[in-house]
Amino acid sequence: MIFLLGPTAAGKTDWAINWQNKFQFLEIISVDSVMVYKECNIGSAKPSNEVLKRYPHRLINHVSVKNIFSVANFIDAAHQLIKDIHLQDKIPLMVGGSMMYFNLLKNGISSLPSADKNLREKLRQKIVNEGVESLHDDLIKLDPLAAKQIKPKDSQRIIRAIEIISSTGKSIDLSLNHSLQNRLTEKYNLIEYGIYPKQRGELHQRIEERQESLVGDKLLNEIESIHHAFNISDEHPAMKAINYRQGLQVINGQIKKSELFNKSLFATRQLAKRQCTWMKKWEGLRCFDLNAIDIASDQLKKQLNLR
Repeated sequence: MIFLLGPTAAGKTDWAINWQNKFQFLEIISVDSVMVYKECNIGSAKPSNEVLKRYPHRLINHVSVKNIFSVANFIDAAHQLIKDIHLQDKIPLMVGGSMMYFNLLKNGISSLPSADKNLREKLRQKIVNEGVESLHDDLIKLDPLAAKQIKPKDSQRIIRAIEIISSTGKSIDLSLNHSLQNRLTEKYNLIEYGIYPKQRGELHQRIEERQESLVGDKLLNEIESIHHAFNISDEHPAMKAINYRQGLQVINGQIKKSELFNKSLFATRQLAKRQCTWMKKWEGLRCFDLNAIDIASDQLKKQLNLR
């Protein structure tokens, strides 16, 4: 198993394609919580259809936004793909920036209850009637520690926390630590690589240069098209992702269109900072600078015992 982690705009797709050209037994699996949706093309910085046709990335364009693709769904799908790829005598190359997904793949996910549609509908209705803060107050009574860790307006996480506590009768911490399953570390030899910028300014420059193509009229049209076709909630995970969240704020009149670029750019830089923080703490990760692909490729060749 090969992991390739990196912050947004670090060049992960280019590295993955380069490696697949060099080592043709590699099969790419995307570790991205937004590219998984077929309709989210502009704001997710998804590779073009031409690139994906030539270099297939499993779990890109995997589901429609009419469904919510949860972390548990991702873990299940990834494990099945890993098995299938190994049966073909190939090696999975998992590439992306969703650090929580990588972490849960590596260390396991607890057997948490699945979504309860009836309970969720009641909780969402309470948000409509009384505001999301009222739901956060409920969480404080149920699990004060969890409530401290979740922002009062983060409706998605509040709903999920109440759902878990209601189903298990346990605090979030106890539920998450209960019966961890599917640890990749128990089954496979993990080779873990990271693209980590030595100069943060170079990454910021890449982010800014790319941002023009991710936000603007095309993004706003994409969001409106998704809402028209599927009538999804603003609380859908795809709509809360960076670029989509700011685009939706423009459409809903919460921010001006002229503010879209700077708001999304700031959010993207903050995301990159969080991703780099994850990587700093990641045990067993071999990190390489943005332009050090040749050095990394030589290291990978040695680790794969190739001459």
